[in-house]
Amino acid sequence: MSATRKIRSSWMTAAIIAAAGISYWAYGNGCRLPGRGAPRDLVRKYRLAPVGRTVLEGSMTTQGHLESSKRTVIDCELQRIGIGVAGRGLAAGGSTTLLTVVPDGARVKAGEVLATLDSSDYEELVRQQTMTVERSRADHRRAELDFEVATMAVDEYRDGTMKEALKDHERLIALAESEVSRSRDRLDWATRMQDKGYVSLSVLKTETQNFDKADVALKKARGDRHVFEQFTARKMIRQLEGAARSKQSQLRYQDVNLARNLERLATLEKQVANCTIRAPHDGYVIYANDPRHSIVIEPGITVRQKQHLFYLPDLEHMEVVAMLHESVVDRVKKGMRARIALEGAPDVSLSGRVRSIAPLPIMEWRHDVRYFEGIVTIDEAVDRELMPGMTARIELSMPSASDVLAVPVEAVTTEQGAEYCYVMRRGGERLEKRRIESGQATHDLLEVARGLEEGEQVVLNPRVDEVADDLDEQPAVAEPSEPPAAVPLESPVAALR
Repeated sequence: MSATRKIRSSWMTAAIIAAAGISYWAYGNGCRLPGRGAPRDLVRKYRLAPVGRTVLEGSMTTQGHLESSKRTVIDCELQRIGIGVAGRGLAAGGSTTLLTVVPDGARVKAGEVLATLDSSDYEELVRQQTMTVERSRADHRRAELDFEVATMAVDEYRDGTMKEALKDHERLIALAESEVSRSRDRLDWATRMQDKGYVSLSVLKTETQNFDKADVALKKARGDRHVFEQFTARKMIRQLEGAARSKQSQLRYQDVNLARNLERLATLEKQVANCTIRAPHDGYVIYANDPRHSIVIEPGITVRQKQHLFYLPDLEHMEVVAMLHESVVDRVKKGMRARIALEGAPDVSLSGRVRSIAPLPIMEWRHDVRYFEGIVTIDEAVDRELMPGMTARIELSMPSASDVLAVPVEAVTTEQGAEYCYVMRRGGERLEKRRIESGQATHDLLEVARGLEEGEQVVLNPRVDEVADDLDEQPAVAEPSEPPAAVPLESPVAALR
């Protein structure tokens, strides 16, 4: 479209606005213009805007705010912990008093102290647990010594006592064998002598008895050695090894007990360390106040386990949250180029792209209007002086459209996937709910491809419960007519908002 056509379109829209403003002024002062029959209360009840032709530039402007893409939530990390000391229980309840805190909005570096909590309860638990650990170490050392002694007893018996006992049995057997040999020689001599008549029969019997005794003693010695090897020694080794295993089990128990007490001591020491809250990275401190629960972060309050204390946005990674009206959100696509201007830093101009669009809307309750949050990433490095929460104006690059019918986006409602406008009927006495088909859109304006005619008046921000009493039961076909008066506005764009 040429520049002349754009100017003509703008002047046409301005003329419509001026006429609407005069009509509204005349109605408000008790005047009735020719052809007008609308009741004053119906005109005053709604904010109206005319359907006019205009140029939709190749961009859409929306509002938003600057946010950090990496925001750390800092919680109270204290835990409820109890220990037993000398038959009595000691505990810290997982809540304590906030002693000091950095100012809200302060810039901090990684490792800087953000807040300190009262750690006296946990420090007392640390002292008690330290004594428990020392007792556990003593028990553990005693168990180690007992196990060493039991192990040494096994080695002592196997390599010392048992071998000496076997040698004793061997000596006894050797003596018994020697005695048997001597008794046999004496018996043989007595037998020969008795045959020759040199010794009596009683002497022979005595030598025979001595030989039998020596032989029995030899067999007994050999049997004692067999019993010792097969039973006595093995039983003693088993007993000593069982005692060693028992001591080893006690040592393992003391290992576990000592490790558990050391772990508990480390946990308590960590709780004491958690009473000093430090910044995990550079950022900008925001108090986690919760007005719904009357929680205000300040020195002297009681904080509990897992309670949010601070939000720490990372100022090196920023993004923009754009508010997209429900009537235009389907026209915003991922990857769309964007220019960003910040009201708090008018000399800063940023570029970016649409990264994502929220699948669910948020609602502005005052006007029953739904908006979707779109995330716009920033291409260049962000100045450290920029703060989260700064108001941003986002201009999204879109195809341009010329000489099209358009209405403000506030005039369009979406019901079950269809778009509707509430149109002032001819005569201005009733409203008509009319379905439309939309086209190109900007932040302020929405192209109407079908359903409305130029010059008709539509209701801005209509509420279903409010317009129900003013609707026609049988909507009539739209007829071109001079529209009722509308609120005077300043510009063609502002007139359609």
